Amino acid sequence: MKAIVYKQSSGASLTDLGIPPISEAEALIDVAACGLCGTDLMKLASKPAQAVLGHEIAGTIARLGKKAKGFKEGDRVVLAHHVPCLDCHYCRRGSVSMCRQFKATNVEPGGFSEQVRASELHVKHALLKIPKGLGFTEASQTEPLACCLRNVKRLGSREGDTVGIVGLGAVGLMTAQLLALRGASVLGLDLDESRAAGLSPYGRGFAQSADFDAAVRTATQGRGLDALVFTAGPASMVSERLGWLRDGGTLNVFASFHPSQTPVDLNAIYHRELTIMSSYSPHPDDLRESLALIASGAVSIAALKPRTFGLEQFDEAARQVKERRLMKALLSPLAGAAR
Repeated sequence: MKAIVYKQSSGASLTDLGIPPISEAEALIDVAACGLCGTDLMKLASKPAQAVLGHEIAGTIARLGKKAKGFKEGDRVVLAHHVPCLDCHYCRRGSVSMCRQFKATNVEPGGFSEQVRASELHVKHALLKIPKGLGFTEASQTEPLACCLRNVKRLGSREGDTVGIVGLGAVGLMTAQLLALRGASVLGLDLDESRAAGLSPYGRGFAQSADFDAAVRTATQGRGLDALVFTAGPASMVSERLGWLRDGGTLNVFASFHPSQTPVDLNAIYHRELTIMSSYSPHPDDLRESLALIASGAVSIAALKPRTFGLEQFDEAARQVKERRLMKALLSPLAGAAR
């Protein structure tokens, strides 16, 4: 079968691999669509020794072990890449993405392939049936939306809050939709004018910091935002923009940042009682809720304007996302040409 395989010496390339064998409790999935995530691009840039590419997976069960329960061959499914144990110290305290099993598990060989193996743990906790009528493209975004959902839950935003989002890519736009569903007013900032404009109807977007600053002051009667979510931007901006928060507000770091020597003003955090919080990956319950939100239309994946590429077009898909020509790219073995 064909798969995009990462090698530290030569990067990512389309490679011929053997089909992953499955045990009696596992499943083999024919991949129909897999989203290209920002973490995939960061792996390519940072060149880690081991990198599995592709984890936003939707497809069809091609083979199912006889001891795998709850599914049948031919089922259309969503597959998440990490699986918590749900019983360790971290899991019992709600920190499932810090679970040691969660960090150790992954799919084989990665979502950018014709087929992937779902382990017994994945089948039990990270494999979901796609509701009838929902397409593979939309369903593939279950995992990234679940990440956003868990973050919004941890943020605790509610009706009447005013929340700012810096970075209006796919994660920023999904976060805005979830916040709007909770009744929060959303203000967004992105240097790309089209992305700023695309925040409507979920909030108001701005392409200039000065305009965003003025909108924050007007919307909050000068007190500042209840929460400020960073999904992108330079690390220095996080410290520089604490002034956009109200006293007692929450700084939400919801992205990976390149190493920076820029410190956060700890005195401002202390004297203004600011909270700093982050969120990394979802609980299995968040995956189920996320899929339901997509299936019901409560969250629009079409708003991300996704575009599908064949596996052989991986480099082109990555280039268009890095150049911000696309908000969301998907790879599919079923797509022989970009569409």
